[in-house]
Amino acid sequence: MHQIELKWMPLNITVTATLEYDKNPRLAALLWEKLPYASLQNHALVSGNHLYNLAPFPELIYTASEFKEDRTLSADGTLFLSQLQHLAIKYGPLSEYIPAAPVGRVIPEHLPLLREAGRACWEAAHTSKQPIIAYVSRKDGPSSDGTVQWGPLAGSPEVQKLTADIRAATQRIWIDPPKDIVDLHEGRIASGAGSYGQYLSTLVFVNGETRPLGYDALNGLVRLSRAHDMTLGTLKAITANFIRTPAEFLGYCGLDELWTFTQQVIAALDRLETKDEYFSLLNALALYANCLNTWNLHYFPWKLGDAYPHRQATGQRG
Repeated sequence: MHQIELKWMPLNITVTATLEYDKNPRLAALLWEKLPYASLQNHALVSGNHLYNLAPFPELIYTASEFKEDRTLSADGTLFLSQLQHLAIKYGPLSEYIPAAPVGRVIPEHLPLLREAGRACWEAAHTSKQPIIAYVSRKDGPSSDGTVQWGPLAGSPEVQKLTADIRAATQRIWIDPPKDIVDLHEGRIASGAGSYGQYLSTLVFVNGETRPLGYDALNGLVRLSRAHDMTLGTLKAITANFIRTPAEFLGYCGLDELWTFTQQVIAALDRLETKDEYFSLLNALALYANCLNTWNLHYFPWKLGDAYPHRQATGQRG
Protein backbone atom coordinates (compact mmCIF):
# COMPACT_ATOMS: atom_id res chain seq x y z
CA MET A 1 0.00 0.00 0.00
CA HIS A 2 1.37 3.39 -1.00
CA GLN A 3 0.36 6.44 1.00
CA ILE A 4 1.14 10.07 0.28
CA GLU A 5 0.94 13.26 2.31
CA LEU A 6 -0.42 16.61 1.22
CA LYS A 7 0.68 19.53 3.37
CA TRP A 8 -0.50 23.10 2.90
CA MET A 9 1.64 25.98 4.10
CA PRO A 10 1.31 28.40 5.80
CA LEU A 11 -1.91 26.64 6.90
CA ASN A 12 0.19 23.87 8.47
CA ILE A 13 -2.50 21.31 7.60
CA THR A 14 -1.43 17.81 6.52
CA VAL A 15 -3.60 14.96 5.26
CA THR A 16 -2.73 11.41 4.28
CA ALA A 17 -4.12 9.75 1.17
CA THR A 18 -3.90 6.16 -0.03
CA LEU A 19 -3.12 5.59 -3.71
CA GLU A 20 -5.50 3.20 -5.44
CA TYR A 21 -4.08 1.19 -8.33
CA ASP A 22 -7.19 -0.72 -9.36
CA LYS A 23 -8.70 1.92 -11.68
CA ASN A 24 -5.73 3.86 -13.07
CA PRO A 25 -2.56 1.91 -12.30
CA ARG A 26 -0.40 3.84 -14.79
CA LEU A 27 -1.35 7.22 -13.39
CA ALA A 28 -1.11 6.16 -9.75
CA ALA A 29 2.35 4.71 -10.39
CA LEU A 30 3.39 7.87 -12.21
CA LEU A 31 2.41 10.07 -9.27
CA TRP A 32 4.26 7.84 -6.82
CA GLU A 33 7.38 7.84 -9.01
CA LYS A 34 7.48 11.64 -9.36
CA LEU A 35 7.10 12.57 -5.69
CA PRO A 36 7.95 14.82 -3.95
CA TYR A 37 6.98 18.16 -5.44
CA ALA A 38 5.64 21.52 -4.27
CA SER A 39 3.22 23.78 -6.14
CA LEU A 40 0.92 26.77 -5.69
CA GLN A 41 -2.45 25.51 -4.48
CA ASN A 42 -5.42 26.65 -6.55
CA HIS A 43 -9.09 26.35 -5.68
CA ALA A 44 -11.66 25.47 -8.32
CA LEU A 45 -13.59 28.53 -9.48
CA VAL A 46 -16.48 26.87 -11.31
CA SER A 47 -16.81 23.22 -10.31
CA GLY A 48 -17.34 23.57 -6.56
CA ASN A 49 -15.49 22.24 -3.53
CA HIS A 50 -12.39 21.15 -5.38
CA LEU A 51 -8.66 21.81 -5.00
CA TYR A 52 -6.02 21.39 -7.69
CA ASN A 53 -2.34 22.12 -8.16
CA LEU A 54 0.02 22.06 -11.12
CA ALA A 55 2.08 18.86 -11.03
CA PRO A 56 5.45 19.56 -12.70
CA PHE A 57 5.93 16.39 -14.71
CA PRO A 58 5.05 16.34 -18.42
CA GLU A 59 4.16 12.64 -18.52
CA LEU A 60 0.73 13.63 -17.20
CA ILE A 61 0.06 15.47 -20.45
CA TYR A 62 0.35 12.38 -22.63
CA THR A 63 -0.34 9.44 -20.30
CA ALA A 64 -3.88 8.24 -21.02
CA SER A 65 -6.20 7.29 -18.19
CA GLU A 66 -7.73 3.83 -18.05
CA PHE A 67 -10.87 4.81 -16.16
CA LYS A 68 -12.80 8.02 -15.53
CA GLU A 69 -15.80 8.75 -13.35
CA ASP A 70 -18.38 11.48 -12.80
CA ARG A 71 -16.79 13.59 -10.06
CA THR A 72 -20.16 14.68 -8.69
CA LEU A 73 -20.67 11.05 -7.64
CA SER A 74 -17.14 10.51 -6.27
CA ALA A 75 -16.54 10.30 -2.54
CA ASP A 76 -15.16 13.33 -0.74
CA GLY A 77 -11.40 13.01 -0.49
CA THR A 78 -10.97 11.43 -3.93
CA LEU A 79 -7.74 12.36 -5.72
CA PHE A 80 -7.70 12.81 -9.50
CA LEU A 81 -4.97 13.27 -12.10
CA SER A 82 -5.63 15.00 -15.41
CA GLN A 83 -3.88 15.79 -18.69
CA LEU A 84 -4.00 19.44 -17.65
CA GLN A 85 -1.13 18.44 -15.33
CA HIS A 86 -3.39 18.71 -12.31
CA LEU A 87 -3.53 16.78 -9.08
CA ALA A 88 -7.06 17.53 -7.89
CA ILE A 89 -8.89 16.70 -4.67
CA LYS A 90 -12.61 16.75 -4.04
CA TYR A 91 -13.50 17.96 -0.56
CA GLY A 92 -17.24 18.59 -0.90
CA PRO A 93 -20.16 18.98 -3.34
CA LEU A 94 -19.32 19.53 -7.02
CA SER A 95 -21.37 20.65 -9.99
CA GLU A 96 -18.84 19.58 -12.65
CA TYR A 97 -19.74 16.14 -13.91
CA ILE A 98 -17.06 15.99 -16.62
CA PRO A 99 -15.33 12.64 -15.98
CA ALA A 100 -11.91 12.53 -14.33
CA ALA A 101 -9.37 9.82 -13.48
CA PRO A 102 -9.31 8.80 -9.79
CA VAL A 103 -5.97 7.68 -8.33
CA GLY A 104 -6.52 7.64 -4.57
CA ARG A 105 -8.42 8.86 -1.56
CA VAL A 106 -7.76 10.84 1.60
CA ILE A 107 -8.10 8.59 4.64
CA PRO A 108 -11.51 9.02 6.35
CA GLU A 109 -10.13 10.40 9.61
CA HIS A 110 -8.44 13.25 7.73
CA LEU A 111 -11.52 14.44 5.83
CA PRO A 112 -12.27 17.19 8.40
CA LEU A 113 -8.72 18.49 7.93
CA LEU A 114 -9.14 18.37 4.16
CA ARG A 115 -12.35 20.40 4.37
CA GLU A 116 -10.62 22.92 6.63
CA ALA A 117 -7.83 23.27 4.08
CA GLY A 118 -10.37 23.58 1.27
CA ARG A 119 -12.23 26.42 2.96
CA ALA A 120 -8.95 28.20 3.70
CA CYS A 121 -7.85 27.87 0.07
CA TRP A 122 -11.16 29.35 -1.08
CA GLU A 123 -10.65 32.28 1.29
CA ALA A 124 -7.17 32.77 -0.18
CA ALA A 125 -8.45 32.75 -3.76
CA HIS A 126 -11.61 34.75 -3.08
CA THR A 127 -10.44 37.38 -0.62
CA SER A 128 -7.03 37.41 1.04
CA LYS A 129 -4.78 36.50 -1.93
CA GLN A 130 -2.39 34.79 0.50
CA PRO A 131 -0.45 32.22 -1.57
CA ILE A 132 -0.81 28.70 -0.20
CA ILE A 133 1.78 26.14 -1.25
CA ALA A 134 0.94 22.44 -1.47
CA TYR A 135 3.73 20.01 -0.59
CA VAL A 136 3.03 16.54 -1.97
CA SER A 137 5.28 13.70 -0.83
CA ARG A 138 5.42 10.03 0.00
CA LYS A 139 4.22 9.45 3.56
CA ASP A 140 7.20 9.76 5.90
CA GLY A 141 9.37 10.60 2.89
CA PRO A 142 11.35 13.77 2.14
CA SER A 143 9.51 16.96 1.24
CA SER A 144 10.23 19.10 -1.81
CA ASP A 145 12.22 22.31 -1.50
CA GLY A 146 10.25 23.75 -4.43
CA THR A 147 12.80 22.85 -7.10
CA VAL A 148 11.23 21.74 -10.38
CA GLN A 149 12.79 18.56 -11.77
CA TRP A 150 13.47 18.57 -15.52
CA GLY A 151 14.67 16.07 -18.07
CA PRO A 152 17.95 16.52 -19.97
CA LEU A 153 18.41 19.47 -22.30
CA ALA A 154 18.36 18.65 -26.01
CA GLY A 155 19.31 20.31 -29.27
CA SER A 156 21.96 22.73 -30.43
CA PRO A 157 23.79 24.94 -27.90
CA GLU A 158 21.48 27.84 -28.83
CA VAL A 159 18.34 25.76 -28.32
CA GLN A 160 19.66 24.34 -25.06
CA LYS A 161 20.36 27.87 -23.77
CA LEU A 162 16.85 29.03 -24.66
CA THR A 163 15.34 25.98 -22.98
CA ALA A 164 17.49 26.56 -19.90
CA ASP A 165 16.44 30.23 -19.79
CA ILE A 166 12.75 29.28 -19.86
CA ARG A 167 13.29 26.64 -17.18
CA ALA A 168 15.10 29.16 -14.98
CA ALA A 169 12.26 31.66 -15.41
CA THR A 170 9.76 28.95 -14.47
CA GLN A 171 11.73 28.13 -11.33
CA ARG A 172 11.74 31.80 -10.31
CA ILE A 173 7.93 31.95 -10.41
CA TRP A 174 7.14 28.42 -9.24
CA ILE A 175 6.72 29.33 -5.57
CA ASP A 176 7.07 33.12 -5.70
CA PRO A 177 4.60 35.32 -7.62
CA PRO A 178 5.73 36.60 -11.04
CA LYS A 179 6.38 40.34 -11.26
CA ASP A 180 4.47 40.55 -14.55
CA ILE A 181 1.36 39.07 -12.90
CA VAL A 182 1.64 41.21 -9.76
CA ASP A 183 2.08 44.39 -11.81
CA LEU A 184 -0.87 43.47 -14.00
CA HIS A 185 -3.17 42.86 -11.05
CA GLU A 186 -2.11 46.13 -9.44
CA GLY A 187 -2.86 48.07 -12.61
CA ARG A 188 0.73 48.73 -13.69
CA ILE A 189 0.50 47.95 -17.42
CA ALA A 190 3.11 49.64 -19.61
CA SER A 191 0.92 49.60 -22.73
CA GLY A 192 -2.05 51.11 -20.93
CA ALA A 193 -4.23 48.14 -21.91
CA GLY A 194 -7.75 48.71 -20.60
CA SER A 195 -10.31 51.04 -22.14
CA TYR A 196 -11.32 54.30 -20.43
CA GLY A 197 -8.69 54.13 -17.73
CA GLN A 198 -9.72 50.85 -16.09
CA TYR A 199 -8.00 47.46 -16.22
CA LEU A 200 -10.65 44.99 -15.04
CA SER A 201 -11.47 44.17 -18.66
CA THR A 202 -7.77 43.54 -19.25
CA LEU A 203 -7.70 41.06 -16.37
CA VAL A 204 -10.73 39.28 -17.85
CA PHE A 205 -9.12 39.00 -21.28
CA VAL A 206 -5.78 37.85 -19.83
CA ASN A 207 -7.64 35.17 -17.89
CA GLY A 208 -9.40 34.09 -21.07
CA GLU A 209 -6.19 33.80 -23.10
CA THR A 210 -3.64 32.44 -20.62
CA ARG A 211 -5.50 29.26 -19.70
CA PRO A 212 -6.12 27.96 -23.25
CA LEU A 213 -2.63 28.97 -24.39
CA GLY A 214 -1.11 26.66 -21.80
CA TYR A 215 -3.64 23.88 -21.34
CA ASP A 216 -4.86 23.59 -24.91
CA ALA A 217 -2.27 24.94 -27.34
CA LEU A 218 1.08 24.27 -25.64
CA ASN A 219 0.06 21.11 -23.78
CA GLY A 220 -1.58 19.92 -26.98
CA LEU A 221 1.65 20.39 -28.91
CA VAL A 222 3.61 18.57 -26.20
CA ARG A 223 1.11 15.70 -26.42
CA LEU A 224 1.35 15.59 -30.22
CA SER A 225 5.14 15.47 -30.03
CA ARG A 226 4.80 12.10 -28.29
CA ALA A 227 2.46 10.70 -30.96
CA HIS A 228 4.21 8.20 -33.24
CA ASP A 229 2.34 9.32 -36.35
CA MET A 230 3.17 13.03 -35.94
CA THR A 231 6.26 14.18 -37.83
CA LEU A 232 8.68 16.87 -36.72
CA GLY A 233 7.93 18.78 -39.90
CA THR A 234 4.24 18.91 -39.13
CA LEU A 235 4.90 20.01 -35.55
CA LYS A 236 7.10 22.85 -36.78
CA ALA A 237 4.48 23.91 -39.31
CA ILE A 238 1.58 24.13 -36.86
CA THR A 239 3.28 25.55 -33.77
CA ALA A 240 3.19 29.27 -34.53
CA ASN A 241 -0.43 29.01 -35.67
CA PHE A 242 -1.45 27.86 -32.20
CA ILE A 243 0.67 30.05 -29.94
CA ARG A 244 1.72 33.29 -31.67
CA THR A 245 -1.55 35.25 -31.57
CA PRO A 246 -2.55 34.63 -27.92
CA ALA A 247 1.03 35.15 -26.69
CA GLU A 248 1.35 38.42 -28.61
CA PHE A 249 -1.90 39.71 -27.12
CA LEU A 250 -0.79 38.67 -23.63
CA GLY A 251 2.48 40.52 -24.18
CA TYR A 252 0.50 43.67 -24.99
CA CYS A 253 -1.46 43.13 -21.76
CA GLY A 254 1.72 42.99 -19.68
CA LEU A 255 3.07 39.44 -19.89
CA ASP A 256 6.20 40.60 -21.67
CA GLU A 257 8.44 37.68 -20.77
CA LEU A 258 5.89 35.18 -22.08
CA TRP A 259 5.74 36.95 -25.44
CA THR A 260 9.54 37.22 -25.62
CA PHE A 261 9.97 33.51 -24.94
CA THR A 262 7.26 32.63 -27.46
CA GLN A 263 8.97 34.62 -30.20
CA GLN A 264 12.29 32.98 -29.38
CA VAL A 265 10.75 29.50 -29.44
CA ILE A 266 9.13 30.13 -32.82
CA ALA A 267 12.43 31.44 -34.20
CA ALA A 268 14.24 28.34 -32.89
CA LEU A 269 11.94 25.82 -34.59
CA ASP A 270 14.06 25.65 -37.74
CA ARG A 271 17.07 24.59 -35.64
CA LEU A 272 15.32 21.56 -34.16
CA GLU A 273 16.39 18.23 -35.64
CA THR A 274 14.43 15.67 -33.60
CA LYS A 275 11.07 15.37 -31.88
CA ASP A 276 12.89 14.97 -28.56
CA GLU A 277 14.43 18.40 -29.08
CA TYR A 278 10.99 19.80 -29.88
CA PHE A 279 9.53 18.16 -26.78
CA SER A 280 12.23 19.56 -24.50
CA LEU A 281 11.76 23.12 -25.77
CA LEU A 282 7.96 23.18 -25.98
CA ASN A 283 7.53 21.46 -22.63
CA ALA A 284 9.57 24.23 -21.00
CA LEU A 285 7.37 26.93 -22.53
CA ALA A 286 4.19 25.01 -21.66
CA LEU A 287 5.06 24.68 -17.98
CA TYR A 288 6.08 28.34 -17.83
CA ALA A 289 2.76 29.43 -19.35
CA ASN A 290 0.76 27.12 -17.10
CA CYS A 291 2.59 28.44 -14.05
CA LEU A 292 1.69 32.00 -15.07
CA ASN A 293 -1.91 30.82 -15.33
CA THR A 294 -1.94 29.44 -11.77
CA TRP A 295 -0.78 32.79 -10.41
CA ASN A 296 -3.17 34.75 -12.59
CA LEU A 297 -6.08 32.65 -11.34
CA HIS A 298 -4.93 33.17 -7.77
CA TYR A 299 -4.78 36.96 -8.02
CA PHE A 300 -7.91 37.55 -10.10
CA PRO A 301 -10.51 39.53 -8.04
CA TRP A 302 -12.99 36.68 -7.65
CA LYS A 303 -14.71 38.50 -4.80
CA LEU A 304 -16.51 40.46 -7.53
CA GLY A 305 -18.53 37.27 -8.04
CA ASP A 306 -20.46 38.01 -4.85
CA ALA A 307 -22.53 40.41 -6.95
CA TYR A 308 -23.56 37.60 -9.31
CA PRO A 309 -25.45 34.97 -7.29
CA HIS A 310 -26.97 32.00 -9.09
CA ARG A 311 -30.59 32.09 -10.22
CA GLN A 312 -32.76 29.02 -10.51
CA ALA A 313 -32.04 27.30 -13.83
CA THR A 314 -34.52 25.30 -15.88
CA GLY A 315 -33.90 22.23 -18.00
CA GLN A 316 -31.40 19.44 -17.59
CA ARG A 317 -27.63 19.60 -17.30
CA GLY A 318 -25.35 19.58 -20.35
